[in-house]
Amino acid sequence: MAEVSAEDLVAVVRIHGDRVHDAVRRLGCSPAAAVEVVESSALDLVGVVGAAASDVPDLVGWWFARARALGRTVADGDPDLPLGGGLLAADEDQQLIAEVLERLPERERVALLLRDSYDLPAASVGAALGVDADAAMEVVGRARLAFLPELDDTDLPVVVGHEVALGALARLAMPGPVAARDATTRRHAQSCAICGGVLDAQERAHLLLAGISVVALPESERDAVLLRVEDRARAVLPSAADLAAAEELVEDDDLEPRRLLTPLTALAGLFLAVLAGIGLGALLSRDPAAVTATGRPGALPAITPDPVPTLAPTPTVAGSPTPTPTAFPSGGVFTITPKPQPTTAPPTTVPPTTAPAEEPLAITLDPASGPNGATLTVNGTGWLPGTTVTVVYYDTLGRPTPSRAVADVDARGRFTAQLAAQDPTNFPGEHEVRASNGSQQTSATYQATA
Repeated sequence: MAEVSAEDLVAVVRIHGDRVHDAVRRLGCSPAAAVEVVESSALDLVGVVGAAASDVPDLVGWWFARARALGRTVADGDPDLPLGGGLLAADEDQQLIAEVLERLPERERVALLLRDSYDLPAASVGAALGVDADAAMEVVGRARLAFLPELDDTDLPVVVGHEVALGALARLAMPGPVAARDATTRRHAQSCAICGGVLDAQERAHLLLAGISVVALPESERDAVLLRVEDRARAVLPSAADLAAAEELVEDDDLEPRRLLTPLTALAGLFLAVLAGIGLGALLSRDPAAVTATGRPGALPAITPDPVPTLAPTPTVAGSPTPTPTAFPSGGVFTITPKPQPTTAPPTTVPPTTAPAEEPLAITLDPASGPNGATLTVNGTGWLPGTTVTVVYYDTLGRPTPSRAVADVDARGRFTAQLAAQDPTNFPGEHEVRASNGSQQTSATYQATA
C-alpha cells in the first residue's frame, strides 16, 4: 500500500476505536483489559505501518486481527462473561442477540460483528480473519445461517444436495447496488425456492445484527488513548503535508522529460525539412517538362549515358617522354575503390551472472493445509544453483515466527526443506511461508485449521 500519514492512522483509530473496544469486550475481556487491548493493538498498528506499510494492505482489518489475538490472551474469565446477562445489551431484544452470539464459535461471532454490526467492508473482515474478501463472505453467510435458528427457531431451507452460492447470497443480503458478478445469483434466487429462502435468512440476520449497540470506550480513557497513539504516530510516520510535498516533487520530476521533448522535436523537424528541401531541389533540377508514358508530368525520364569515346593511341617518338593528359575526357567512367574499413573485433559475450532458470521460481508445500505444528515439506524450483535458501513461517498477522529452515540449491535449481508450521499464537487461517536466497524471493500459503 502507499505510505500512510500520521493523520490518516490517527483517523482510523479515532473512527474504529469504539468498535475494537466492543469486539474485545464481547471476547470476554473485562473493562480494564479491553482498554489495554485497544491501546496496545493501536500502538502495534503504528509500529508495523512505520516499519513496513506494504505489509499492512488493510489498516482496519489488521487492527481488528491484532486486537482479537491480544484479547484472547487477556480474557480474564469475569463471572459476568459471557455477556448474555445483558451486560452489553441496550434492551431485552439485544440481550437475546448477545446470548445467541455468545453460543457461536468465536470466528463466526467475529465475522458477524465486523460485517453486520460494525459495517466493515468484506476486505477488512477478511484481513481480520486471515482470508480474502470472498472467503470472508462465505464465513459471514454460514454464521448468519447458524445465528438465525438459535434466535427464534427459524426453519431454514434444506440445502443438502443443492448447490448454493453462499458468498454471493451473503453479499446480496446487504443494501446497495447488485455487483455484476452477483447478478446471475440474484436472478436464480428469484426463481429457486431453496436459494430464495437462504437469501431471506441472510437479509433477516443482517438486519437484526445491524441494530446492536456498540459499547464505546469510557470517556475517561478515550482521550488519553487517542493522545498516546497520536504522539507515537507523529514520531514514526510522515505528516500529510510531507507526503503531499514528496508527491509534488515526484510529479515535477516526471514532467521534466516532457519539457525537453519540445525543443528536441523542433530541431528534428527542422532537420527533416532541410533534407526534404534538398531532395525537392534535386527533383526540380530535372527537366520539368518530362512526362511519363502515362502522361503524368513530373516523372523522371530515362537517361542514356553518353558513349565513351575511343581514343586512338598517340604515336610516340623513341626517347621522348610519354605525354601526360591535362584533363580527363568528358563522359569518362571512373571506378572508385572504397577505403578498406578497419576490422572490428566481434563483441565480447559477457557470461550471465545468474544461470537461466529452466523452471519458474516457486515453492510448494506438502501438505498445503493442516493443524498448527504440522511438519511441511517445502520444495523449490527455479532457484540460482549453489545458493542457500532460508525458509520462514509467518503468523496470520504477517510476523515471522521462530520456525525456519535452511537448504542448499542443487545444480538444477531445486531444493527441499522440512519446516514446522508452528505458530506460537495457535491462530487458524492463512500463514505465509516465505523463501529467500538474498536475490530471489517467493512465498506460498499454508492454511492452518487449528
